[in-house]
Amino acid sequence: MKRNTLYLYRRLLRYIRPYWKMAVMTLLALVVAAAMEPMMPALLKPLVDDSLIAKDPDAIRTIPLLLVAVFIIKGLAEYASKVASEWIAHKAIVDIRAELFAKMNRLPQRTHDEFGSGKLLSKITYDVPQVGKTLSEAWIVVIRDSLIVLALLGYLFYVSWQLTLLILLIAPILAWLIDRASRLMRASSTEMQNAMGQLTHQLEEGLNGHRDIKLFGAEGYEENRFWHVAEHLRRHTMKVVSVSAANVPLVQVIAAIALALIIYVAGQLSAQDKFTPGEFIAYITAMAMIFEPIRRLTNINRTIQQGMAAAESIFALLDLPDEPNPGTLKPPITGDIHFQNVTFTYPHSDQPALAHFSLHCPQGRTTALVGPSGAGKSTVIQLLARFYAPDEGVITCDGHDIQTIELNWWRQHIALVSQQVVLFDDTVAANIAYGQPDIPREKIIAAAKAAHAWAFIQQLPQGLDTPIGENGSQLSGGQRQRIAIARAFLKDAPILILDEATSALDNESEQAVQHALAKLRQGRTVIIIAHRLSTVEHADQIAVLEQGRVVELGTHTQLLQQQGRYAQLYHQGQQT
Repeated sequence: MKRNTLYLYRRLLRYIRPYWKMAVMTLLALVVAAAMEPMMPALLKPLVDDSLIAKDPDAIRTIPLLLVAVFIIKGLAEYASKVASEWIAHKAIVDIRAELFAKMNRLPQRTHDEFGSGKLLSKITYDVPQVGKTLSEAWIVVIRDSLIVLALLGYLFYVSWQLTLLILLIAPILAWLIDRASRLMRASSTEMQNAMGQLTHQLEEGLNGHRDIKLFGAEGYEENRFWHVAEHLRRHTMKVVSVSAANVPLVQVIAAIALALIIYVAGQLSAQDKFTPGEFIAYITAMAMIFEPIRRLTNINRTIQQGMAAAESIFALLDLPDEPNPGTLKPPITGDIHFQNVTFTYPHSDQPALAHFSLHCPQGRTTALVGPSGAGKSTVIQLLARFYAPDEGVITCDGHDIQTIELNWWRQHIALVSQQVVLFDDTVAANIAYGQPDIPREKIIAAAKAAHAWAFIQQLPQGLDTPIGENGSQLSGGQRQRIAIARAFLKDAPILILDEATSALDNESEQAVQHALAKLRQGRTVIIIAHRLSTVEHADQIAVLEQGRVVELGTHTQLLQQQGRYAQLYHQGQQT
């Protein structure tokens, strides 16, 4: 069910409320600008009757000066209202973007998976500017031109209320046209938001996967996919343009017919000496002036409907539930972990990723998870980090159900080093101390040394203050891994997760990283996910997973002696 425009606009005004003083100044400027509009036709009456016909010398001197004064005041008021409204709108845009970004950080993993990063990115980069236009351009036009129409109507009633009543006969027709156009443009604008999200997603995929696209010779295929999405966006954009373009001339034609009728009647009154020449010209001028703000009000409807569709999209995201945090406990955590009969199925999947999974990961020991792809190894980590919650069963740490532990407190006690290291476009120091901006420099250096990273950091142009580029693009794979290990050293969490941390490294880099990891693992509860079984031979226990269950458990030597699934996987790896 679509929310009505008034509800959405009221909610948007919440972002303007903190800047109410500037809004009041804008409104005052708009009132002044609107008040100057009827002054111009009003001055035409004495200009014609007194200056041109009666040859009054005082009128000849004062009327031009008054006209100049009106235009100066109107210009200053419009300048003030424009600058102030844009200032308010851009402050609101910053606030909305900040709230959206904060919301995205609080969304559960399930929601991120459903939306995809491209659609979420589109809400900040595309939807918010559409709302910004509604908060700046649209409300200025609506308020200013509504005031101008009212001011001019007041003047027209003052000159001849009978003729002015004829103008008001067209109001219901114009209202119906505007309402019909609003409904059509709102629907097409909503489709535009969706198409833009898909376009952003497609573009992001193409840029991130450009190497694979080239290697597989899929340029034509991807270009064709992108064209179809772009064409879908174009079609809905043209629907909005077509409705908007048709709406304005229709309103103008109806207004022109009314204007012609009024001119004819006014001409008859003037011929009967019921209008002076000045009153006739002033009335017709005010009549002509009133249709321009009506045209602008009709035209701005497109911007409003696009903004409302964008607002609806933004508020739909902001209204989604945050990541659940039912826990309140903040116990000391040493890392004795139990998975007890845990079952979990991913959304939109028919098969459980884990089925009645049970495993004890003793405190201070290393547990390795091995098995074929899809066996459930990564799901164990997802549940342990509480990106998802089990459908059945319980995960405990030191005797506490982890769901009863306060979420942020729990995650403070987990460190992760993965194959896909995530680094940020910042300095080396900021990446090592990520999330801890006030950490002493000495501790950052100590962590870098412990991770065998200090030697190469010293050789960088600015040492710890060297920017490393997007996702550490200025560093090699081994250097990026050691930055991630230094980050884990600095966090000093009792639970350490190693997710294929060395699988993508050359032999020399792997040796340095393995030395750093061996030191990092000391005294911690470590869970290793590995495909290369040679990297887990020294684990305290190895759990072999298949179809979401533990099928074998023991040390490397014990499992080889069993001549079971682990031995089969190990010998396959040795042969390759």
